[in-house]
Amino acid sequence: MEPRRPFDPLHPTPIEPVPSPLRPSSQYIPRNDETIRILKEILDRLTAIETRLKAVEEVLKTRR
Repeated sequence: MEPRRPFDPLHPTPIEPVPSPLRPSSQYIPRNDETIRILKEILDRLTAIETRLKAVEEVLKTRR
């Protein structure tokens, strides 16, 4: 990495394109139905946990 030069408005440093955070489609691994089922199950469980936590939060708010 080159050392940083002082800013010169007459000769600004060129801006390099930012790499995309998304992977190119060629790098994605195809998912089978079992993986999709497991991911849906995990999402359902997380949603249930979130719902319970919101209920607990509401109970704690009303007790104050």
